[in-house]
Amino acid sequence: MKLSILLACLGSLSAFSLTAAPTTASAASVQDRAAEFKGKLRPAIAIRNYDEVTKLLKSYQDEAVNYVDELAAQMASANSDEIEKEFEMLTKCWKDAYKSDFVSKIYVYHSNLATDPPKRKQRYTLIDQFRTSMQKFEANRNGAKEGPTFELCSAEFVAITDGFESIGDFFMAARTASAVAICHDITYRAKGEEDLKKTCEYYGKATANFEKVDLKHNFYQQCKQRWEWLVREGFGAPAPADPNAPQPPAPPKAEPASAPVTVTTTFEALKTVDEIQRPNFNADDLYAIWPIVPLGAKGSSGVFQSLEKGPLVMRPEPSKVALDFDRDGNPEKVIPITGNAAVVDFEIGDGAEKRRWAFLFRTGIQQDVFQGLQTNLQPDDLQMRFYVLNAGSVTTNVNGTPLRVLDDNMDGTYGSLPKPFSYGGLSEGVYQPEFDCMVVGAGKRARPWSKYAEIGGSWYQLEAQKGGLQLTATPMTLDTGTLKLDFKGPAPTWLILKGTDKLEGCYFDLVDPAKKPIAVPVGTYELFAGELRQGKKAQTMKCLILPGSDTRKWTVKAGQETVVALGGPFKFEFAFEAADEAVTVKGKSVAVIGSARERYERLWNCVPRPEVSIRKAGTKKGGKPERMGIVMDLLERNEDGSYKYTEMDTWRPVDSAFKIAKGEAIEVQIVEKKNKLLGEIESDWK
Repeated sequence: MKLSILLACLGSLSAFSLTAAPTTASAASVQDRAAEFKGKLRPAIAIRNYDEVTKLLKSYQDEAVNYVDELAAQMASANSDEIEKEFEMLTKCWKDAYKSDFVSKIYVYHSNLATDPPKRKQRYTLIDQFRTSMQKFEANRNGAKEGPTFELCSAEFVAITDGFESIGDFFMAARTASAVAICHDITYRAKGEEDLKKTCEYYGKATANFEKVDLKHNFYQQCKQRWEWLVREGFGAPAPADPNAPQPPAPPKAEPASAPVTVTTTFEALKTVDEIQRPNFNADDLYAIWPIVPLGAKGSSGVFQSLEKGPLVMRPEPSKVALDFDRDGNPEKVIPITGNAAVVDFEIGDGAEKRRWAFLFRTGIQQDVFQGLQTNLQPDDLQMRFYVLNAGSVTTNVNGTPLRVLDDNMDGTYGSLPKPFSYGGLSEGVYQPEFDCMVVGAGKRARPWSKYAEIGGSWYQLEAQKGGLQLTATPMTLDTGTLKLDFKGPAPTWLILKGTDKLEGCYFDLVDPAKKPIAVPVGTYELFAGELRQGKKAQTMKCLILPGSDTRKWTVKAGQETVVALGGPFKFEFAFEAADEAVTVKGKSVAVIGSARERYERLWNCVPRPEVSIRKAGTKKGGKPERMGIVMDLLERNEDGSYKYTEMDTWRPVDSAFKIAKGEAIEVQIVEKKNKLLGEIESDWK
């Protein structure tokens, strides 16, 4: 797992990021976003526009977290009526946006700090110490990468973490604990110097401290994911043994059969989106929902969301895009903008790990559609969406079988762990995984990159070396069983389960063109991701299949077949608010759930538009159904000339109100009799 850490500026501590590269240019970009956020937030607060404030808190998550902490510190030293009014709005809007009490917890902490000057002074001292240690860490990370310096920084961060915990500032304690973890993780330490037990311990501390302030943002999710993986790999403190517990059965066989073989790879850029049939929701011509490098006006810049140490993407002129590989502000490569898809390749990495990488890009056009609605995606003088998709792959040969590896999570490594991202159309708290894949043999259908993989009739443990310049394949002796998919509904194009415990890092696609059960190592599996898709080009309908918090798991035993039942009957989940004479069904709460409690997210060109039935509580018959509203025109404007809706509003129904008898207790059900992709979807009465 690649990690990096970002200190945006010494005047304001930013959240750490596991995906952003810490350079002067990116720090400046973060500062620009912070200023942009404040510039939009303050007018919205001034006119008490709760909807706009809530939207901004979601769109600028890291900037919003920092702003809340800064405002609270300002309140503790010099409060005012304006700050109190601002906190009133932020508290409500944060609760609406994230179902979290983070703002109120920070407010209460700093309110108490205002009456305790010694403790407030101690906090300022700790923050100054943190800045100093971070500068030392950054200098070493960007320079010699000396192990003793990382150890020194870690010791300082440990003391600072203890200090923040002693004064009850668990928000800052979470940040500093993550800094300790990063000092010992594999990214910046030479092989053999890493300390994964300490890494695990302090990611655990960071996770726990974030939870104490009810902050479960993207960085919390990344810390938690890394911590849980390390615990599963045995780097956490072992649980106390239960002397009365029954002896576990003998573990399934998973051991090297012979010595590992290391092979060299050759770079090969994909020429088109559909050259390989990939298990990738974005890999089609529907570029409007590809990942974006957002650019502003002339002179603006941005970065790839997950490419470690990648180039700065610049807009030197309104009609030009360029790549600045060393991020010194002077681009080395100009990219022609034609409006058509094109592939760009270049070198990334340093020294022995220097390797080629490629991406496919395009920009929008004026007359285009989004969710079937007319819209303008063309760049203008103030903005440009630079849509990108991976085109980098490497090829080699294992066991006499061709092998191609695609860097579809776009982190620069061919054969790395998946990464979670937040995209439009996902429910709150749900993330879409981006993951590398590989083509085994001479076909054109890819499967997910996996720690264990069957190649040429034999099982291997695969590991990428030097960013994918080399692959190590270790022949394995494994106990195996089979998985068979039983899906009620339209056939998935791909559906992937992931292994748990000792099978962490193993991913298997259950959709086999030959419709045969899939051989997998013995163990327990859980849903990872899948896709439903029908139609072609602009008429494509599709959605993601993702696990929910309570989706079931499946256990595979040696020599036995396990059936994975998913799909229909499909059900809606939703929330509503009842007032004296109306009930409002909340559009963003509408979600589709399958028979194993799996989720159907990002429905494209098949947005649900259920009918709402209302009945008096305790009765059996509902009233005449009325349909929920959806966005019908993306170009519709408010009275002030601003657009009424954004693309984010098109993925689900909009809030819809229905009349009820005054003071009557009611029950609500929503039903769509024939969704374009999923067919009938019905909720329970609630």
